[in-house]
Amino acid sequence: PKELHSFDDDDLEEIEAMITPGSRLIGRKYDFFLKLAYEELNLLGLWRKGARYRTRLTRETFKAGDVLLLGIRDLDEEDVTNKIKHLGLMPLMQRELQTIPSRSRLLKGIIFFLISIILVSFNILPTAAAFLLCVLGFARIRIIDSNFYREVDWPIIIMLAAMIPIGTALQTTGLSEVISSNISNIAADMSLFWLLFLILIITMATTDIINNAATAVIMAPISAGIGMQLGYDIEPFLMVVAVGASCAFLTPIGHQCNTVVMGPGNYKFTDYWRLGLPLDILIIAVSIPMILFVWT
Repeated sequence: PKELHSFDDDDLEEIEAMITPGSRLIGRKYDFFLKLAYEELNLLGLWRKGARYRTRLTRETFKAGDVLLLGIRDLDEEDVTNKIKHLGLMPLMQRELQTIPSRSRLLKGIIFFLISIILVSFNILPTAAAFLLCVLGFARIRIIDSNFYREVDWPIIIMLAAMIPIGTALQTTGLSEVISSNISNIAADMSLFWLLFLILIITMATTDIINNAATAVIMAPISAGIGMQLGYDIEPFLMVVAVGASCAFLTPIGHQCNTVVMGPGNYKFTDYWRLGLPLDILIIAVSIPMILFVWT
């Protein structure tokens, strides 16, 4: 590839892009970048945790969260976008890139989406199949990159697929009834307020460890069973699970968004509960009275 210093400054357009956790550049050096970028992108500098590197870049090993200063030459905006996605980078100056599809593509995308909704509404296809066709249609008309599957977080998908049957197993084996019965016996003398408080705390603690969707699948039958055994309507018990499962603020592993920002933001594990704990307390203070007011 053509060396960077052989380009005139006038030939280059500069943009900044961050290395995402799933990038192919992680653990690699400058030579690997050149192999993927060819003559189209050139590395001008690197920023890492407050330090700037503009020399000796060939010795640096790329890490998640590194910000690269890139020089672009002889590429239109769409090609730049595709090249950056191929490298697993996230542009920090979106105004430099053409990320919005053309009107014709946008219209076709809306049509694909509406067709998917119609297929689901009239029970012609299952929801998953209909919207999978929609995504494939988006890839066909290049609203999204044809290699979009590379950006799918497969460990999360596999974990959800493995956890969802657990909720069904809890019901079919009667384990959810056993758990809800034991909790009901312990909490029989509690008022509805404190019962919902207890379930909300358990759900919040669980979602910080596994995943919000998996937590909802596991806790919903248990919470509903507690409500039925104590003679309450199940709506407030299900709502408190929905709220609690959405509050994955205390750990970086509770939600994929927490994990993604940990590297680029240089966050520590303790940073999450320092900010998340006051937020959890606020949500508890607001949600339980509102649930009692609306659903009882």
